[in-house]
Amino acid sequence: MAESLEQKYVAWRTRYLRSYNAGFYVFYNDNGDNGDAVTCSEAHGYGLLISVLKRNQADFDGLLNYFETFCNRKGLMQWQQQKNKHGHFVPGDEGGENSATDGDIDIATALFLAARVWGHGGPQRNIDYRAKAVALCRSIWEHTINHTTFLPKLGDWVDEGNKAHNLTRPADFILSHFLVFYYEDHERKDIWGRVIESCINELNCQLRLHPTGLIADFLESHNGVFKAPTGKVLEDQHDGCFNWNSCRVPWRIAHYYHQTQDARVRPLLEAQARFFAEQMHRHDGIKAGYKLDGRALESYTDLAFIAPASFLFWVLGWTNEITKAQQDMNDLDDNTYFGETIALICLLQASVPY
Repeated sequence: MAESLEQKYVAWRTRYLRSYNAGFYVFYNDNGDNGDAVTCSEAHGYGLLISVLKRNQADFDGLLNYFETFCNRKGLMQWQQQKNKHGHFVPGDEGGENSATDGDIDIATALFLAARVWGHGGPQRNIDYRAKAVALCRSIWEHTINHTTFLPKLGDWVDEGNKAHNLTRPADFILSHFLVFYYEDHERKDIWGRVIESCINELNCQLRLHPTGLIADFLESHNGVFKAPTGKVLEDQHDGCFNWNSCRVPWRIAHYYHQTQDARVRPLLEAQARFFAEQMHRHDGIKAGYKLDGRALESYTDLAFIAPASFLFWVLGWTNEITKAQQDMNDLDDNTYFGETIALICLLQASVPY
């Protein structure tokens, strides 16, 4: 997994890391699908993780400065920024001042890791990474975790008065990060333990419903029971499928298993691994999206789907499947922010002690 890591990192940094005022951001609108948008909190969380795992403190501090520039009044990152006609960055058109949960979880984790690696940062070494991480954890708990189910909400804009209150996004079940919170955020230690338990329980409920191990992009609560929705509930008609959100779930859960060997998630990981192995060996590769019964949504593939599967194979020690997945990744010509960034973090998490 660590082969050509430095080369991939340099290529990623050259393509996507850009400067703004006294900070850095990760440019994510490489295919132009997001209008005038330039970055989002998801991309920023990825950038901070990559920088600390690569031990690049200058980049980390620049990214941190940008994060603080675009925090909202709740202490969470505004989910999207776009460039206006004057070249200034402003919140995106679609609720840009609101947060998206996964970005803040990644950012807080990166801050805790930075505290372990460097202690403090900034030109005068007076940035207390750990204090900032704890403050962000407080905001994540107060505004983006459902206090009844202990599952992540979609963002700080969700309250009991809107339909999104019944939704959760399994891509936000970032168990290895919640484990960092459990050990580092002492005031809320028991809370993060409950969040981990709730996420694992729900993932196993979904496995019983869908033996493929595929998890829907969104889950919708019906009288306290979460099910994959039918049709659009937030983004598009495939919200109830394994698609561009949940493509990250195999990687995120596998990383937690790599850290803990928690046997409760192994059946899910093995089911997913069997499914992806079959796709590679019998169906001409892993496709970019599936219905939960295993029927492909598309005929093409993408790094965002193959890289998490490859990381899963690596964690489980499925050598033949790793080789095939890596070959499929190498055969791809297109470089896009989403797939390339996920692939790089997978490489780093396989190579750098957490």
